[in-house]
Amino acid sequence: MNEDEKFFFDLEGYLILRQVLTPEEVARCNEAIDRHTDTFTLPDRSLTGESKTLDASDKQKWMHGMLAWERPWCEPFRELMVHPRIKPYLSTLLDGPYRLDHGPWLIAMDRGESGHYMHGGAYERQDFSQTYHQQYDRIQCGLTVVQFSLADEGPGDGGLALVPCSHKSSFPLPQGIGLYEEHQEHVKEIHVSAGDAILFTEAVVHGTLVWHGQHQRRALIYKYNPAYQYHARGYHEARIPEYMQDMTEHQLALMPPPA
Repeated sequence: MNEDEKFFFDLEGYLILRQVLTPEEVARCNEAIDRHTDTFTLPDRSLTGESKTLDASDKQKWMHGMLAWERPWCEPFRELMVHPRIKPYLSTLLDGPYRLDHGPWLIAMDRGESGHYMHGGAYERQDFSQTYHQQYDRIQCGLTVVQFSLADEGPGDGGLALVPCSHKSSFPLPQGIGLYEEHQEHVKEIHVSAGDAILFTEAVVHGTLVWHGQHQRRALIYKYNPAYQYHARGYHEARIPEYMQDMTEHQLALMPPPA
């Protein structure tokens, strides 16, 4: 992670890495997803709150469990756990050894499907696992998100949106921003191509806008924490599940509970 990247991540709370995945890697992930479309589920809670701008009659879809899929379909998702382009960034942002806190999961959105209210901000992230800290030239993130884009997200499409710099905010998030009904000029729609990766701290205000793209949005999410802490307690069991038995050494190293 070079000095420019550290500056902009510290300033804005996120970083876009271009062409992290090759077209072949994107295709492998999408093919595996296409083979498991019967496992799509709807979120088990409301993601739009009282928002009139983010709600829609059709809801976004989620998919989980990729690490436990049969071979060869699990393989691309296991490989992304320890992707060589991403590992150095996580080591820097998490200030040392880290673990997979939860994920991967897929957010899929077809045209017109609902978004997710804006949430986060330093004031509201009082749980230590979601904090952000920088001092003495060291960045120390809590929960850190890696989103691999498996489809393009262009201007006006919707999808991931952030409030840059809000990971350092000292006051509560205004309700109008949370519902995406006021102060929309401060919310930045993120534009990426298939194969790009977005890294952001969970402390930055973020959410999802209604999807207007003609194609299906596919955003693959992994969330990491420093090795000594957790956010999603119990997500990965201390006793190694059967599906982990044939993981590589480097993949298994991300799976233990906090220590």
